[in-house]
Formats: sequence, C-alpha cells, structure tokens
Amino acid sequence: MNLSRSLRNVNPALAHSYVVKRTIDQNNGCVNSKKTADLSKMSFLVISHVAFTGHAQELKNFLIQHANKLVFIGHPFSYAPQKKSVAEYYENGVLKAKVTVPQIRGPEFLLYFKDFLATFYFILKLRLKFNVCIGVNPLNAFTGLILKSLGFTQSTIFYVIDYVPQRFGSALMNSAYRALDKVCVYHANYTWNLTSAMADARQKIGINQSETNQITVPTGMHALKIKKKSNAKFGKNTIVFLSHLRKGQGIELVLEALPEVIKEIPSVKLVVIGTGPLETYFKEEVKKADIADNVVFLGYIENDKEIEAIVAQCRLGIAPYVPDPDSFTWYADPGKPKVYLGCGIPVIITKVPEVAFEISKRKAGVAINYNSHELSEAIKKMLNDDEAYAVYKTNALKFAYELTWDSVFITAFSKL
Repeated sequence: MNLSRSLRNVNPALAHSYVVKRTIDQNNGCVNSKKTADLSKMSFLVISHVAFTGHAQELKNFLIQHANKLVFIGHPFSYAPQKKSVAEYYENGVLKAKVTVPQIRGPEFLLYFKDFLATFYFILKLRLKFNVCIGVNPLNAFTGLILKSLGFTQSTIFYVIDYVPQRFGSALMNSAYRALDKVCVYHANYTWNLTSAMADARQKIGINQSETNQITVPTGMHALKIKKKSNAKFGKNTIVFLSHLRKGQGIELVLEALPEVIKEIPSVKLVVIGTGPLETYFKEEVKKADIADNVVFLGYIENDKEIEAIVAQCRLGIAPYVPDPDSFTWYADPGKPKVYLGCGIPVIITKVPEVAFEISKRKAGVAINYNSHELSEAIKKMLNDDEAYAVYKTNALKFAYELTWDSVFITAFSKL
C-alpha cells in the first residue's frame, strides 16, 4: 500500500495537515526543522495493555506534550500492579478527566473481553471522536478498526511491541493470533513495527510487505535527560545487568563468565537490577560459585530515573539474549540496550536482536555469540583498555542521541 493510496481512507483535512515541526539532529541533539504532521491540531486515542513503564507510556508522554487532545486507555495485564482499566483524557497537555473500570477475576480470555467492552464504555462516556487511534497489540488495534468503522476515529495505527510467528504452543491459539495480526496489518492505515525483522517474518507466512503499510519505529531512549555520572559509587570495574530474573534472559551466561573475569580483575563488580521468579535461585547460584562478593542484587526498582542514575555510574551494560528463533527478542527491539546507551555506557550484547548488529557496526559496544568465554573476553577488554573504551563510550552517546523518544515518534508521525 503506497502513501497516496492509504490516505484515501483518511479525512482530507488530516491527510494534508502538515507544518514544519522540530526534530532532533542525528549528530548533536540540536533542534532542526522537518516536515511532519501538525499534531497540535489533532486528537489521538491510544489503547494499550499495561504493566510497567514501556513504549505505550512513552507514546502517551510524547502526545501529552504535542497533541491537541489525547485519550490514553490502559488495561492492566493480570500480573500488573495496576488493577483497574483507566482512561485519561488530556487537552493541550492538561488532564481533564479520568474514568476507571475495575478488574474482574476469571480466565484470561474473559479479561481481554472485559477490556474490549471497557474501551467502548470509555469512548461513550467521554463522548469524543479522534483523528487517529493507535492500538498497541493486535487486540487493541482490532478494537481501533471497529471504532473506525463506527466513525469514532478517522484512521488507525497498529503499534507492534512484540511479535513472533509461533507465539503459542496451541496450534489453534497460534492460528487465531496470526489471523488477527494479519487483519490488523492489512486494514490499519499504518503498522508500526519495532524492527524490520517483524515485517520479514510476516512476509515468510504470506503477508506481502508491498501490500501493507509497515514502518519501522524503533525503541527510543532518554539520552538527553540522563545526567552522565562517574563510577564513584560502584567503582571503575562495574558492569550492570538490567532484566527480569527468569530463564531466557541470559543472566546464566553472565554468572558463568564472571569467575573467568574475576581471575584477571578481582575488583570487578556485577550489579543486577530487577526481580523475577528465579531471583532466589540465582542468588544461591552466586553463593555456590563463591562470587557473592562480586555480585550485588538490587532487586526491583520502580522509578526509571533511579535505575538510569545507577546504570550511568557503571562502566558497561550486559545484554546476553538467548539465541532462540521462537523468542520475542529475536524479532523485537529490546529496551535494555537502549537504557545502557542512553546512560552513556557501551553494551556487550549477543547477536540476537537487530540492534546488536547496529551496535557493533557503530562501535557503540561489542556483539558476541552466546558463549561464556566470548563474554568474559569482551568484559575484560572493556575494563582493561581505556583507550578503546573511550571510543565505545563516545559512540554509545552518539547513537543514543539519534534515538531519543522524541526523535523516534516525530520521525514516525512525519511518515503519515
């Protein structure tokens, strides 16, 4: 689907609503002019499932600052601390109304059906119509398509945070998931994928890229807001691992590689930020390996700024994703390496997500195979070679400035 064809389904006033807006210069973070949609005259509806902070909240924060009107609907996942579906209505950046629907207990499919009905309740309650509806995940994008058919929105965007061709073990569930994704990709005005790998994976199962309007909208960073700090709190030889503590996140590889690093650099310190079902297990593994003096578990930290302040004090960040073609990470643009880069520290990452190859190409870090010896050698090089490290650090910051959240979303909306 080309641009002119897709815009036939959009109100002409929206299709031609363009003015000169600011965007972030890729080299130095300065503000330049770029032609993009005039968001200050537009109204948006964002529908997402939420647990903790992430892409949907970053989009919400961006539109609060730039859009005329915004309704953000957040439905809680079953494991989320938030227990109510919430609709927030903003006008010119000011919160005007807030409506909630309590969560119910029951099987997961029933919860999603409740969320579907809650969205319509919010729309009818607020009595608003929108230029653009952005649905985060297939269920919410499908809801957006229905809202468009009913005249509540002029256009829809399918925002894909995670995609994997084999999402479920059940063949029936997986077929339903693929069918819903296909409907959304073909009928939304635009599909925002985190990586080109998502569009490539769909191509392999018969969803032709030339017949759809898929755009790559990568994960952003807060590079311009993070204060860069020295390694004063933890020391020069500190590495950080930020993750949910469960299988498949790669902490096993880090703990396997660490003893080899300790032999050469006894002062090395691993700071682990995050919690999860295997936190106790990994703490026991650290004791068994007799490396407890070199590992600090900080647990779950809710405040992003506090996390960023800690990461910015470390020397490098580790992102050792497991090379599983059926995992979300294989197709996604994970946020962990972006946090590291945004905090001004180089990254050691396994060759799994697309961003690993970009990090290696830009010399903003090192991309390795999923191998403990390769990891330990990369860590030792980063800690011992100050001259090489300085180059990696400079490039990490340059890469981060190119991918601030403002820059990511301004670029995405400029393609409308």
